[in-house]
Amino acid sequence: MSAEIRDRRRIRHSPDDVFDLVTDVRGYPGFIGPMTALRVLEEQVADGSGELTAEARVRFKFVSERFVTRVRYDRASRRVDVSLIEGPFRKLDNAWRIHALADGSALIDFQIRYEFANPLLTMLLQANRERAVTYLVNAFEAEAARRYAQTGLDDAELTLQVPDAFP
Repeated sequence: MSAEIRDRRRIRHSPDDVFDLVTDVRGYPGFIGPMTALRVLEEQVADGSGELTAEARVRFKFVSERFVTRVRYDRASRRVDVSLIEGPFRKLDNAWRIHALADGSALIDFQIRYEFANPLLTMLLQANRERAVTYLVNAFEAEAARRYAQTGLDDAELTLQVPDAFP
């Protein structure tokens, strides 16, 4: 059974800083707890846009898994798309859309679609899937706060200016 989860949130950091954080895949094991290792297998980058292939190792409770993904990113549009090459999934795609808000802060749209090949993994994550995505996006937000200066106003209505990236 496949699942799709979305998260939309304003982050009080510049869109370029958020894009840099999302595309810094080598740094993920330092702030995404279940990710125990990550190595870039191949990378082609020009002018802040490109494609890379990365192998990640994750551990959740008593389960350890390895998977390989292709990450495509474009700085001009602040888009990041991730797709499965191999691993414990039948399907895995996720996408980040990072929008500039009028006050200099960022609005992120995050979407993940997945389906595990292993029924045990499906059951394990099914009960926690919303929490897992919230944990992931919270980890990025906390790392942005650690790395970058805060920007923007205390005005939550700014998010209404950007249409949903994944209608």
